[in-house]
Amino acid sequence: MEVRAHESVEEFRAIAEPLYRRDPVANTIELTLLRAAGLPDDSLLMTVWDDGTSVGAALQTPPYPLACNGIPTQAMNALADKLVEWRPELTGVRGVRSSAVAFADAWRTIAGRAGKIDTEERLYRLGTLRPPNAVAGTARLATNDDSGQLVDWVELFFAETFSRRDEGAGDRFVANAQRVGDRFIVWEVDGTPVSMAMLRAPAADVSRIGPVFTPTDRRGHGYGSAATAAAADLAHRSGTADVVLFADLANPTSNAIYQRIGFEAVVDSVRIDFVIVG
Repeated sequence: MEVRAHESVEEFRAIAEPLYRRDPVANTIELTLLRAAGLPDDSLLMTVWDDGTSVGAALQTPPYPLACNGIPTQAMNALADKLVEWRPELTGVRGVRSSAVAFADAWRTIAGRAGKIDTEERLYRLGTLRPPNAVAGTARLATNDDSGQLVDWVELFFAETFSRRDEGAGDRFVANAQRVGDRFIVWEVDGTPVSMAMLRAPAADVSRIGPVFTPTDRRGHGYGSAATAAAADLAHRSGTADVVLFADLANPTSNAIYQRIGFEAVVDSVRIDFVIVG
């Protein structure tokens, strides 16, 4: 197995995208990243070759973990060998459980750093949409006038999810969403926004919903479910065949909610953080 690094996003995209498109649902994150106009300058873009044929792809954009879904299990040792040289400070890996665990095992052996599971998620794909009944309020597309509210909610979402709040992260996230054509659904009651769901622009005819956020004082009324269903309906009305989302397995409430409105489990993913072995 040969592992190659690519400085050109266009070159990497030409090789990697056909590989990811073999399973556009499982590879929704990777395809969404490739759909963007550009990637950060410090991104690490890699492909794996077997006897002159491309068989795998992986990418890592600091500070995020390595996205390893596109790498065959039998190539994980070869990939880890190169990453020790190219990115020894690698902080983690994410992907379908079997792939992420295989890379983490290789990284422990080669780099001497153990892996600890940080997050376990389930990827869901929409079957038959069943919007919740009797939820007060209505859905609408967010406008520029909502930008301040969206920024605040995104930052609160990040704070809940990652246990820290970056005051600039919301601005960057919302601005990038607008740039690449992602859309926000706002659920409002009596003219007051009470929840949001972001619908990402389709990549390989798959749209992903997330983040979904409802302020703590507005929870328990079904607003998040309604906003999510409205985002899924918008995707279908826009002609997107598949709608997916991730749910944290540590949150049984959100998993149950998504199943009630028609989402069906596809595969489990994990994020594994690397620690120094004592």
